[in-house]
Amino acid sequence: MLHRFCLLIAILALAVPLRAQNDPVKMTPEFALTFPLAQNGPNVTVKYPVLINPTTVLKPGMVLRVMYILHSANADGSTDLILAHKSNMEESYSRPVSAEDGKGKMPPGMAHEIEGYRRTVWEVANNFILAMAQLPTDQMHLIYSTTGQAKDLVDERFSFFDGLLVGQPDGKVTVLAVETDSHADQAGIKAGDEIVSIGGIATENDLEKFAAAFAATKKTAHEDEAQNYPMVVRSPGKDLRTVKVSMPPSLKGGLMQGF
Repeated sequence: MLHRFCLLIAILALAVPLRAQNDPVKMTPEFALTFPLAQNGPNVTVKYPVLINPTTVLKPGMVLRVMYILHSANADGSTDLILAHKSNMEESYSRPVSAEDGKGKMPPGMAHEIEGYRRTVWEVANNFILAMAQLPTDQMHLIYSTTGQAKDLVDERFSFFDGLLVGQPDGKVTVLAVETDSHADQAGIKAGDEIVSIGGIATENDLEKFAAAFAATKKTAHEDEAQNYPMVVRSPGKDLRTVKVSMPPSLKGGLMQGF
């Protein structure tokens, strides 16, 4: 009996972290309620620019079509879109599923699944809110159109910045939400903080420059084996302050470990 009990405890111990990886991200304020969705007639867009990963800025006028997670698997059992395309990230998330360019085709089941998502259009913001509240965020994809036309679809996955959801609600690079217990949370960064610089590099009120500065800062800190990196922020109505954001054990961490 004791042996069976110990075995049960061991199984539960393994199951808990696996379950955590499949949960939506926990942020303050809540991610699904913070994301700046806007209804524009039959289209869903964003109220102001927002970063959904280190290379992608969503802008007003871009049409959000659907969010999904992959269920079909590659031959190796993974659901990694990059492996499926046998290509790099940019090409994998943007090229048509039917493309044949010498880099290999996706498994038929996965291609069929993604094609179904590409043909789907959610016309109300509530569908996106429900998806963000329920789907495992580190596996969630967004299909959107840069021009509103079906021929200009882009498929991107969510990936944030050491616990930060960042946007530009008033022309400044601003923290929209912070992941609970992330490095940013532990550094004392709060929703509403303006990010003025990171690693000594000014963000210049530009989300793309913030993303580039973040990448350069993390790269330098990793090469120097630094324990943290500096970020200068300003809370509403207060003076500038410098916070120290801890470096993760590895840059290959989870959803909020940067990239």
